[in-house]
Amino acid sequence: MPIATSDDAFAEVKAKVDLVKIVQEHVRLTKRNRDLWGLCPFHQEDSPSFKVNPQMQSWYCFGCERSGDVFTFVELIEKTDKRGALQMLAERAGVELKKLSPEQKERSDSRKRMLAMLKLAAQYYEYVLWSTPTGETGRRLLASRQVAEKTARAFQLGYAPAGRGFAEYLRAKKRSLADAQEAGLMRRDGTDFFAERLVIPIRDERGQPLAFTARTVRQDEQRKYINSPETPAYVKGRVIFGLDLARDEIAHKGHAVLMEGQFDVITAHGAGINNAVASSGTALTEDQVRLLKRFTDELLLVFDSDRAGRAAAQKAVVLAAAHQMRTRVATIEGAKDPDEFLRAAGAEASKWWDELAAKAPSGFEFGMEDAAAGLNLSNANHVELAARRLREWIAQFPPALQEEYRERAKRWMGVSGHLLAAEPDERRHPGRPGPQKAGNNGLGAPHMGKKMTVGRYLLQLLAVRPAAFERVRTKITPEELDEEDRGIYVRMLETYERGGASGLTNELAGYPAEEQDLIRRAWAAPPPNVDEEVAVELAERIRLDRMKGRHSGIIRELSEAERGKDSERVARLETEARELARAIAEMERRG
Repeated sequence: MPIATSDDAFAEVKAKVDLVKIVQEHVRLTKRNRDLWGLCPFHQEDSPSFKVNPQMQSWYCFGCERSGDVFTFVELIEKTDKRGALQMLAERAGVELKKLSPEQKERSDSRKRMLAMLKLAAQYYEYVLWSTPTGETGRRLLASRQVAEKTARAFQLGYAPAGRGFAEYLRAKKRSLADAQEAGLMRRDGTDFFAERLVIPIRDERGQPLAFTARTVRQDEQRKYINSPETPAYVKGRVIFGLDLARDEIAHKGHAVLMEGQFDVITAHGAGINNAVASSGTALTEDQVRLLKRFTDELLLVFDSDRAGRAAAQKAVVLAAAHQMRTRVATIEGAKDPDEFLRAAGAEASKWWDELAAKAPSGFEFGMEDAAAGLNLSNANHVELAARRLREWIAQFPPALQEEYRERAKRWMGVSGHLLAAEPDERRHPGRPGPQKAGNNGLGAPHMGKKMTVGRYLLQLLAVRPAAFERVRTKITPEELDEEDRGIYVRMLETYERGGASGLTNELAGYPAEEQDLIRRAWAAPPPNVDEEVAVELAERIRLDRMKGRHSGIIRELSEAERGKDSERVARLETEARELARAIAEMERRG
């Protein structure tokens, strides 16, 4: 088979594929003279205005005025880029695009095996759920979540049984167990990684399973969800959950509904909201925004109703604006997330949803209202505070939008323009917020020049997302925190244990003034990332730093003991140093 260079590839592929055959897979064509006509697949129409010229291998629509060749058609119909269209058509034409080195070929082959294994696993889990007695546990969970079988099958939900069922299935199929381990499906002892869990495939925009997330069915299991690791086939920040099912409805409705969790999307589709997708519980990324922009220029954000959800919505608004995407933000009342909201609505879900969406303000207006929440704008001090928050909010947007947003904020607040004028630092660095400029690791610079430590960042995150205490308190002890952070951490933990997620709001007035100030600042300007996974990473980083400090101290003590020829102390310190070094190495390996 010839090897095509990148310049020659387009010409060779174009010579080997027939535009008419490609178009006929999507459009019913009728011949008129030398041309073929049909209803345009790119806009709504009742009479055919879409023309294909077989001789020129070109197409044109007189309605929407789009035109092009076979590559342009595939780009638009598959919502991909030019390279993606080339790859799809090259596979069809049998053209090899690039000669691979042995290492590249091995990586490519390994990825293909992994994708095949993930597809096989999804089929296996789905079969277990619907066709075996073992799957009854999973079916009961779906019934309790009001997920109908039709919806569950659309998302290819499955169930992973206890034991080594998947390994035995692979042996019967003569498939590699090593490939299953590499894909994160099986432990080293052959047991299923997702055992006794309802399994949700995470698929790309074409429906290929890339990974799984799995919810426990056991009451005594502390980890409600576990997820596939990132692999050569799966980078979670590049995937949008549910996009393969939602893409057509997104095109029809003109916007995507972006949620946070997989069950939010599953419940939404069950309620007829078929343009719903999710960022899969992670903060929205640049790659995810670029992927969504292939399908739409507008997002309706419907995140969790807690403080962390509002912070995530604001970050998504700014990120979307940087990619010229419009946003609206729907605020859920009386429920913690879209899943709970829609299940509570029952048969009225569609009506409730339409009312919710109709009230959704633009992303900028949402942030503007949040900046003034709880303030009395007839009070001069409160007006100044609201104006400062709005200046910070506006400064995060692209410079081209800032002047318009200042005018809108001025009219909304009813204040003179100087209160909202960009401050000098914002003029020098347009598009960046004045306070808390984020570093590479997400740690922002704090107010009043105080150094931002990992412990202080953790405290800010816990102030915004108290539920993260559930996981953090098992990862760190108060003694491992710096002395100045220890007291407020203990106080916040005790408040959480007494009052849950709302305890901090109820008890804050009883905190020392400095601690109140830290917490209120975190509420007003949340850290860049408030995921629970980030909280765990910060806690583990604090523990690791403390362990390394202790190890260095032991090594110094060991040197002193050796100089003093204290053999008993030397033996004890060597044992401690070895054990601590192993523990440090294990933590670094997991991290």
